[in-house]
Amino acid sequence: MSESQAVDEDEQESEQSDPEETEQESAEQEQAEQEQEQTEEAEQEQEQAEQDAEEQDGDDEQQAHQETHSHDPPSAEMTDETVTDPETVDADVDTDHDAIEGVLGIRKTVQSTAGQLIGREFDAVSEIAPTDDGWRAVVEVVERRSVPDTQDVIGRYEVELDTEGTVHGYRRLDRYRRGDTASFE
Repeated sequence: MSESQAVDEDEQESEQSDPEETEQESAEQEQAEQEQEQTEEAEQEQEQAEQDAEEQDGDDEQQAHQETHSHDPPSAEMTDETVTDPETVDADVDTDHDAIEGVLGIRKTVQSTAGQLIGREFDAVSEIAPTDDGWRAVVEVVERRSVPDTQDVIGRYEVELDTEGTVHGYRRLDRYRRGDTASFE
């Protein structure tokens, strides 16, 4: 076979395979175009959703602003959507900052001393309340560690303190497993 005949046969084979390749390339290109269109549509939908959300937020803020600045008497029904304007709040209301500081001081005292006092690892302060003689705090300590930690045995103790934060006594109220929530329901 001569060289020119071999070249002619190769050209014929490539011409025969070209339509198949062209069809496959066309299909791939069509699929890529469809995917591009879908992506663009999804992006447009996302942008539209974001614009709608921004418009809704703007409407909500405007409505809340109108509600807080209206001079109508407040309605009996309050919702979590109600916004309070700090300028309209009655500034003559007394806030007992000393009581708040007292609770925080008692909490710090109980946190720092409960573990040593009871002889167990401190876990949490679950309650602090004023009494006639001072303060009462309920603390939780880990009485026994377990694996998994949901099986830890937690002891709840009542600690009595005077008005100055001096501990006068404690007693265990109960015990429970950390993961046992049925006793609290």
